[in-house]
Amino acid sequence: MNSAKTTEKLGLELFLQRPATEEAQRIPVTRDEAGRPLYPELDTDGDHVHFEMVPMGGDSILWLTLRRGITPGLAATSLRKIANLIERYGLEVLQLPEGDKGSIGKHGELIPGPLRLDYDENGDLIIPSTVKNP
Repeated sequence: MNSAKTTEKLGLELFLQRPATEEAQRIPVTRDEAGRPLYPELDTDGDHVHFEMVPMGGDSILWLTLRRGITPGLAATSLRKIANLIERYGLEVLQLPEGDKGSIGKHGELIPGPLRLDYDENGDLIIPSTVKNP
């Protein structure tokens, strides 16, 4: 298959989640080889922003889903945050190969690599029940 056609069928999937403070405190702090914290991968607002390059069919250039029941203010703030991240890192993340993923760190930096937290069937973070800090 032509690689240009293959990349046209990919899309950058973005998740923005805001775990409750109590749940966020249960996320174990994991460090990489250089000692940088990988988890909790929460930004300064307490949000978890995850990105992943996934197969995307159809002709749409953007799919957007907002959880029912959130306030218009929170929806607008969340969209501005995602827009800022795309403006800052778009050239990098929109060129990721299929399956590459990462998140946004506390200082707004990209954290590449596999996601260590899992999602449930609703797409919500599964917060570990016990804390295992190194």
